[in-house]
Amino acid sequence: MAKYNYIAVEGPIGVGKTILVDKLVRRFDAEKIETPVADNQFIENFYRDPIHYAFPAQIFFLLSRYRLLLSLFELDLFHQTVVSDFVFERDNFFASLFLNESELRLYHQVENHLRKDVPHPDLVIFLQAPIEMIVRNVSRKGRQFERKLITEEFISILTKEYTKFFFDWTKTPLLVVDMASVDFDKADDLDNLIDYINSASITGQQYYSVSTWL
Repeated sequence: MAKYNYIAVEGPIGVGKTILVDKLVRRFDAEKIETPVADNQFIENFYRDPIHYAFPAQIFFLLSRYRLLLSLFELDLFHQTVVSDFVFERDNFFASLFLNESELRLYHQVENHLRKDVPHPDLVIFLQAPIEMIVRNVSRKGRQFERKLITEEFISILTKEYTKFFFDWTKTPLLVVDMASVDFDKADDLDNLIDYINSASITGQQYYSVSTWL
């Protein structure tokens, strides 16, 4: 049984969110809430031409995540653990990066209206990795259009924005995982991280690396 009813895992593309989410779901017999990337018909065009496709891509993700998080109210969270691969608030900094001024005003109107209905996680896990590691992971494991279209410059900007975003995070307990020290291809590293998540009393912002466990 997990200590937390609702865990959100965050981090840039290619950092290892899917691996950790799937492992947490199996370990805790949890319900998975996953960003519907494959369903977003604008996403590939966004990577080709962000100026023209950022707004529809962002609105699709905003509304999709809103509907997914509303489904939490239908679950008995006293008996069901939920793991998601996002926090709702992350869409704000994506929007700020890619939308023009008029698009951003409209986006914020929609987001402000939806935000009040969204439940907060009991714990957020932020996977933090060097840019070079993320570039390597995307080139090895990304979808075909991601490997082809996502640039190192895009990953660099995104990684820095994630770090700034979570530096000031106070809404929930936050565990920052140093992915330079944790190898998700090693079962022991992954199991040790999950044991730590389920045993440590995480308050405020805490940091995890392999040396934390040893």
